[in-house]
Amino acid sequence: MASEPQFLPPPSEPAPLSPVPVVKPATPRRRMGMLGIVVISALVGALAGTAATILVAPRLIKVAPTGVAGGIGPLAPITNNVTEESAVISVADQDGKAVVEIKTTISSPDMILQTAQHGIGSGFIVRSDGYIVTNNHVVENALQLQVILRDGAKKFDARVIGTSPEDDVAVIKVDAQNLPALSWGDSNALKVGQLAIAIGSPLGQQNSVTKGVISALHRFISIPNPSTGQVENILNAIQTDAQINPGNSGGPLLNSSGQVIGVNFAIEQAYAGPGLGFALDGNAARDIANQLIQTGHVNRPFLGVTYNQLDETAAAANGLVVGALVTGITPGSPADRAGIKVHDVITKVNDQTIDDTHPLKDLLRQYAPGTKVSVTIYRGGKNQTLQVTLGTHP
Repeated sequence: MASEPQFLPPPSEPAPLSPVPVVKPATPRRRMGMLGIVVISALVGALAGTAATILVAPRLIKVAPTGVAGGIGPLAPITNNVTEESAVISVADQDGKAVVEIKTTISSPDMILQTAQHGIGSGFIVRSDGYIVTNNHVVENALQLQVILRDGAKKFDARVIGTSPEDDVAVIKVDAQNLPALSWGDSNALKVGQLAIAIGSPLGQQNSVTKGVISALHRFISIPNPSTGQVENILNAIQTDAQINPGNSGGPLLNSSGQVIGVNFAIEQAYAGPGLGFALDGNAARDIANQLIQTGHVNRPFLGVTYNQLDETAAAANGLVVGALVTGITPGSPADRAGIKVHDVITKVNDQTIDDTHPLKDLLRQYAPGTKVSVTIYRGGKNQTLQVTLGTHP
């Protein structure tokens, strides 16, 4: 069940509405420690430390050339492969300079032994004065952070600037100047099938490069966090087949121009063969990172609902409309005071339509607490508009 990141996890009981066939991927399980990754059916073998997820690599199938009788030569090479190869080489060479390895030291949960544990994750520099974006789960509970630039040429101690656990985004900083930095691309312009390149430190192998494609957009991922008992719901994840492994978490997913379009954060392990890789939406991660850099925290508006995202198929099957099907209301919240009820479908916020590309959480993110917005709901076959003054996350 999706929820606004500022709210408590959705209630465990199903909504009283007739079942909505919203298909969700099996819930991956994220391990503690930077090397962990979200794993669905099996825990990836244990690097102690902070859980780190990883993304994207294409499944490569080696096809041996075959001779043809009659003296016919082999087919001419496909020039598109050369173009793609050149793009990957360029991104690996230039943009790889701004991708870092992050080593963490955390205290052991064993209160008797009190031994330190270590983990490895990835990150990328977004400002030349040392600001680095990574996953929250890479740095959470860390007592010490060390950032290593490509090829181990330089090592820095780092400090946490701010984190957003609900979005799995964190910003850390090293004291350095004139560092290479990556630029952000527009993740709203992504197309399924376009080239995707992942750079990070999978299994501790620094600055490893894998490539694949954008496999799907707007995926819903629900990740249990063993350390808090809560569930993190990511509503707008990017799916890729670029190979990722533990240690890739927090590294960039790049387009062929070397722009950041996502932040690798999770894998969904298959029973056999390669699993699925996921990245946080680049535009959302960029906005969160900018807030963390500027203020150290995310000024998150509070509506007070939990909901399921309805796509066209689910909406049609239940006689509803596309939008956010409300499954829970926080008592006394702005939504409660405005008259929003369970089973309402929220379809718009200030005339911005809610759909798979624009989930409710992302639309609300652009407003500051205290802002009055118009919320359109579908109830009993009719649309109506309610005025809601957004609150501040409790």
